[in-house]
Amino acid sequence: MQEVIFQNLGLIGTIIFVSAYLPQIIHLIKVKDSTGINLFAWIVWLFGAFLLFIYAVYQRDLVFVVLTTLESLALLSTIILTIKFRKKSL
Repeated sequence: MQEVIFQNLGLIGTIIFVSAYLPQIIHLIKVKDSTGINLFAWIVWLFGAFLLFIYAVYQRDLVFVVLTTLESLALLSTIILTIKFRKKSL
């Protein structure tokens, strides 16, 4: 019973954590400009999330598998939007 409570707390924390990506994604879609966003940093962050995902799967930790999956999707969305809305220098 106690394990279920803590797993649910972890899943709620996951939702809160991943929702922090939404303002950046919404901003990119809204203004269609990725000026000032460091693409390399987001790619490194995605690589780190992927490594954590592998570890979470190995440990069979549902909360961290869900967290790293959703985080990777949010990071990938940000990277794609950053590339799509990159302004070309004249």
